[in-house]
Amino acid sequence: MRPPLPRATVDAWERVRRAEMLVNPGLLFDRFAALGAMVENRDRPTRRFEHLKAVQKAVRDLAADELVRAYIARWEAMVRAAGAEPWTMRTDSRLVTGLGSGGPLEVGFRFNRLGIPVLPGSGVKGVARAYAELVEGRDEGDPDFVAVFGRAPRAGESQEVAQAGHLVFFDAIPVEGLELALDVMTPHYPDYYQRRETPPTPWQNPVPITFLTVAPGATFAFAVGLRLGVTDPDHRLRALAETWLRHGLAELGFGAKTTSGYGRFAGVTGEVQR
Repeated sequence: MRPPLPRATVDAWERVRRAEMLVNPGLLFDRFAALGAMVENRDRPTRRFEHLKAVQKAVRDLAADELVRAYIARWEAMVRAAGAEPWTMRTDSRLVTGLGSGGPLEVGFRFNRLGIPVLPGSGVKGVARAYAELVEGRDEGDPDFVAVFGRAPRAGESQEVAQAGHLVFFDAIPVEGLELALDVMTPHYPDYYQRRETPPTPWQNPVPITFLTVAPGATFAFAVGLRLGVTDPDHRLRALAETWLRHGLAELGFGAKTTSGYGRFAGVTGEVQR
């Protein structure tokens, strides 16, 4: 199905596709889905599958390009300048990031501006905090917990008690073995999920939904550095945050569907490979 765009735009896009040039997977995913993959029609599942396969190939091509190696080198220089010592961990199960961010296919996926799947630093920090709270029982009464994560004022408290954490959790980036895999979830009660007044009856038609995941075996680099003006001479705070993060990634997981086993990391560590 022809995209609803000016003919010159469509012709230019087709020339790029035929030329086998390097394609930004993020732009391809978010901006160049065919109309047939987005609107209800008989061929929508096929069109959707074809679009996701094209994104999958674009990521594979990008991962093998010199651009990614240069990006990894810049990332490592940046985090080391902030006092971080990067380490790596490998995905032990499929990982879903950005599932709820929306997009042309309803189910989203997280790419950065270069089209590289990344794990946002805010989410990385959340995993470390969740482990510290849920497993070790830490809270804002613990000085180390506040030093790492900061604290926000509670109801009725003055804004003056707010405190930023001393550490910076950087975006985690893939450095080796990056491959996307297609997965499927099948809501069995689509009418119930779309219209709550409809009960979840057994005669509703299941609707398979294909979505993108990071395949097991991808190695990501992580880094926890110092906020500007903060010192940590004995590395104690950074080591504590890194310990919480390592255990959180291995035991709690990152991203969506972690209760179903997604997003787990194996306890493999090492130097960043360029």
